[in-house]
Amino acid sequence: MNDDPRTEPLKEWNRLARENTENAIVSSMFEAGSKSSAPIEQFSTWLLVGTAAVASFLLANSDKLVPLITKTGFLVCGAFLCLSCMSGLISKIYALRCQIGIKVGEAIRETFLVHLESYEKEEEKIKKGAGFWGITLETGIRMERVLEEFFKPQPLIVKWLAMRILKKHQDNPQVGYLPLISMINRQSFFAILQAFLFLGFLVSGFIYAAI
Repeated sequence: MNDDPRTEPLKEWNRLARENTENAIVSSMFEAGSKSSAPIEQFSTWLLVGTAAVASFLLANSDKLVPLITKTGFLVCGAFLCLSCMSGLISKIYALRCQIGIKVGEAIRETFLVHLESYEKEEEKIKKGAGFWGITLETGIRMERVLEEFFKPQPLIVKWLAMRILKKHQDNPQVGYLPLISMINRQSFFAILQAFLFLGFLVSGFIYAAI
């Protein structure tokens, strides 16, 4: 009975239903994961402010600190602080891009659903009219035209990057979340690097002070 060709549509329906639900769950997980960007940004901001304050203290008291940790130690500590600040700034840049991506994504999903629901009602009426006249009409949202109209006023580099991502991940149902997750990963990397560089400053300071 399982090999009955009449059950093929039911099997395909089952496969699509399972796949769509699984994809929706993965999308929910990605969306939940994107919430981690804000606390990472807060941590990076606090550390950046603290690092800047310490750097200001070092510069203001360089005449007293150089005899204590030597000129080489002062330069090493300063280098660690500068690199930590740089990593923090890069992390905040990615955090800003993440926040923009999250806000834009939320706005698109909200308005998209409204327009989609409105169109589905019109589509149902159109299909009934086509059935009455015995004709077949191609319905559905033309995403190619939507993207074409959206990218028309955009800079060429934006269009090129977006189309590159879409083409690269065209078979991935999570293509809309991949750039966001990638930016969060980079934000996290530079925030961690920022923290380790600040620890490097502390360790090098103690080492040169003890020499």
